[in-house]
Amino acid sequence: MSIWNFYSSFHSAQTVQRLLTKHYQKLNVHEPEQTSYQNCYTFIYFLKHGENYYKMADTAPIMIKPVLAFYGISQLIKALLLTVDAHYPSSSAVLSHGVSTRKRKKHNYNFLKDEVKVQKNGLYRHAALNLFQLNHTPGEKFSMDSLLKRIPELSDLYQFHLQIPTTIPIETNDTFIIVHKEIANRYCITSKRLAEILQSQLHWMLSNEDVDSLYFSHSAEFHYLWKSSYLFNFYNKQYYLPAAKEDIKLMPEILIHYLVLYNLSMISRYETEWLYDLMYNHHSDDYVFIHQFMEITLKKIPWLTLMYLNHIFNG
Repeated sequence: MSIWNFYSSFHSAQTVQRLLTKHYQKLNVHEPEQTSYQNCYTFIYFLKHGENYYKMADTAPIMIKPVLAFYGISQLIKALLLTVDAHYPSSSAVLSHGVSTRKRKKHNYNFLKDEVKVQKNGLYRHAALNLFQLNHTPGEKFSMDSLLKRIPELSDLYQFHLQIPTTIPIETNDTFIIVHKEIANRYCITSKRLAEILQSQLHWMLSNEDVDSLYFSHSAEFHYLWKSSYLFNFYNKQYYLPAAKEDIKLMPEILIHYLVLYNLSMISRYETEWLYDLMYNHHSDDYVFIHQFMEITLKKIPWLTLMYLNHIFNG
C-alpha cells in the first residue's frame, strides 16, 4: 500500500476543520473555528499538491526528479506550517524559497562540495523557526557533504566510496536512549563531557549511568525523531549519532532534504549539460550519492510528514 493512502483522512474538509479547530484552541489562536474553516481547504490542497508532485517524481526520469520532489516537499512544509502559523502566509516575504546557490558551476565541479546559503526571508527560515524553533542566520552556508552525512541511509555509501564513517549506532527502548561510554573515546572526550554535549546540543536529559553506559530519558520519541535529536535510518529502523563530534547539533532532517533538493532542482534547471553528462556517463561518485539520495527522499519525507500530522492531531 502506498504511503499516500494514509493521507486520505486528511482530504476531508469536515475532518480537517475539526482537527484544526481543536489544535488551534490548544495554541490559543483567535477565533479558532473561523480560522480553521478558512484554512481547511488550503491545508488539503497543499497536501494534495505535494502528493501529486511526489507521485510524478516517482515515475519521472532521474534528471527531473529533483525539481518535482523539491516542489513536493515545499507543498508539504506549507501544509505543516498551517498547524503552527494559522495565518500563513501573512506576507509575501515568506513565499520565496529562502535559500540560494551559485547559478553557474565551476570547472571540475564536485556536488558534495557545493553549498547553499540561507536568505533573510522565505520558506526555509520561516519553517525552521516555526516548526523547530531554529533561527538560522541569514548568509549561513551548508555544504552538500555536511547535509548528506546526516542522512543515515547514506552512511554505507560514505564508507564504501570515501572510506568515511558518518554514524555511530546507539540503542533505545521505551524508557531510555542508551549511549555506551566507549563512544566518548571515538570523540576523544570523556564520558562526562559527552553527556554534557548531548544535553546542551540535543537537549537530552541524563537519567542514570553505570560503568558502561549513559542513560537518557526517551519519553518523547516523536520529538526526537521529528527534530532529528538522533539520526534515524528509515530502512533498518536503527538510531545513530553523527560520527564527528562537531556534527552533534540539531538539524531536522526535513530541512536537510529541502536544502539538498533545492540545490539539485537548480542543477536540473540550469546545469542540464553537467547533469545529463553525469547521469549517462557516471563519471564520478556524485552519481551514486545523488541517485541514492533521491531514492531515500521520495520515501522518507512523506513518512516524516505523516508522522508529524498523526502526532499533532492525535496527541
